Amino acid sequence: MITAKAVVGRTGLLSGYRISGHGDMDTEELGYDIVCAAVSAVTLTAALGLRDVLGASGSYESESGLLEVDISGSESAETEAVIATMFRGLEEIRNQYPDRIHIEEYRR
Repeated sequence: MITAKAVVGRTGLLSGYRISGHGDMDTEELGYDIVCAAVSAVTLTAALGLRDVLGASGSYESESGLLEVDISGSESAETEAVIATMFRGLEEIRNQYPDRIHIEEYRR
């Protein structure tokens, strides 16, 4: 199962996120895990938007089964929009595969 944790900073704005796990939806027909592929596309695109487009400083860590983004101190209306949109996309994926994604919120 994939766990997507939204991190709310002291300012009340989203200050990062942590995505961990795997969707365990490998199919013989596709040859890959469609849930992991969808989650990876949405979350990595958001990380690139935060870092490369908005220039949000912070920590960006990625490895197999884990993506952590922490932009504490760089929060803004723009970064909030990117992260909130990403979580909206994850909610849509969860609607299609409810047993594969868990979304939660963590307050600093």
